[in-house]
Amino acid sequence: MNRPNVIVIVSDTYRPDHIAANGHPRVKTPELDAWLARTITFEHAMVSSFPTIPMRTDWFTGRFGHPRHGWRDLDPKAVTLPGVLRKAGYTTQLLADTTHMLRCQFWRPFHSFSFLRGHEGDRPLTRLNDPVRPVVSDRRKTRVDRGNVGKWPTLCDLHAHTNFRQRYEDESHCGMLADTVCRWIEDNCRGGPFMLWADFFDVHEPWFPPRYLLDLYHPGYRGEPMAHPNYDSAGVYTKAELEDLRARYTAMCTLLSKSVGRIFRLIEDTGLLENTIVLFMSDHGMYLGEHGRTGKSLINPRQFDCFPFYREITNICWSMHIPPSLKLKPLPRETRLNPVVQAPDLMPTILELCGVAAPKEAEIEGVSLVPLLTGKTTEGPREVSIAAGHMGSGRACRKPTVTDGRWTLLIGEPPDPTSPELYDNLADPSQQHNVIGSHRGEAERLHRKLLEWLKTHGADAPTFNRLSAKNAGLARSRLRTGRGRR
Repeated sequence: MNRPNVIVIVSDTYRPDHIAANGHPRVKTPELDAWLARTITFEHAMVSSFPTIPMRTDWFTGRFGHPRHGWRDLDPKAVTLPGVLRKAGYTTQLLADTTHMLRCQFWRPFHSFSFLRGHEGDRPLTRLNDPVRPVVSDRRKTRVDRGNVGKWPTLCDLHAHTNFRQRYEDESHCGMLADTVCRWIEDNCRGGPFMLWADFFDVHEPWFPPRYLLDLYHPGYRGEPMAHPNYDSAGVYTKAELEDLRARYTAMCTLLSKSVGRIFRLIEDTGLLENTIVLFMSDHGMYLGEHGRTGKSLINPRQFDCFPFYREITNICWSMHIPPSLKLKPLPRETRLNPVVQAPDLMPTILELCGVAAPKEAEIEGVSLVPLLTGKTTEGPREVSIAAGHMGSGRACRKPTVTDGRWTLLIGEPPDPTSPELYDNLADPSQQHNVIGSHRGEAERLHRKLLEWLKTHGADAPTFNRLSAKNAGLARSRLRTGRGRR
């Protein structure tokens, strides 16, 4: 079969602003820099359904999950990208250490799957003879899950206890998973067509990078390791502790770049670039002190909810290599595309590039990005894009953010203040200055677009009521001016 292969490489929680080629002043990511220099990058790729499993559901199914459901197992009856390619004659392989995907049955559509166990709170083997020791003595400075009001181990404690032997670079999860991916490529590079989905849970916390990498970004620090953010206020950290937290994340970005760089080099050396679609993506970001927060959600023994979705969370990595064998004449390498794209756009894009028709029962809501990749259009796939979470009493579409590219509206919900926030992304790309008082019409327009979008994407009546102008804080009498939360 003369069809292109597909390789998708995912890094969980990787912020695109932590790639040196994207302007980060300190991070060292030469492998990812080189990758961006030879691919087409969507500058404004954005979260659709937050977090880990909802995003992968959107990628796999080509549909927006958050108006309808939150975090749940992959529906065994769902029409999925690997499932459609499998029926079209592709060999499909999943390699991952994102164990949420194992628990939520994302292996079902693939011919074969393999998981590297032990990341974060996953414990494939018990160690009853050795006590679980706390990594951070002040439990305000690490994630303590809802209901953990005693001295039960935290996720960071369990990770360190499970992976107590890991010290060197080749013992890291991303290093070991890269080994497996490279071996698979060596064993399958002359076959095909195939689809390989390689899902790295790094750079997701906890962060225990090799000492030499940590010293690269925060030399001399000898305090307790801020290896797992607290998913709460950044105000509890000292200046040195917050710097250690940021340094650990940055060091893991360097380590991830080195790991996937080996994969990129092998793809090139085996000749696969000639006839293989290759993507590097991430599912969401996190706060490293921005807007007064650390982590990606509000989680403590008493609360479990979404944070507001500023750009540090909503911006994701998305770069693509279009092989010459397709003869599509894509845009030049190193092109940066401005339209906002989202996870459901992946499935129709890959299917079009592979020449595989989507089954009628798929009901795909994403839009193929091939016209953008080939320069046939400069328009985005939709008028507005919405990011929303599933957390908080099990409700989907929590604290949505809506953008048209120029303007971004954040809708707050209790227990946070309910005043909405509006940002001009051109004048204020870091989203520090709430301009809703001087541009109220833009906020109201985006809110109307949100309600229209929810209506066409299966939101239920309680969701409409919860996000009405009155309840979302967008009634005219309730609008207030001021600066956005930092």
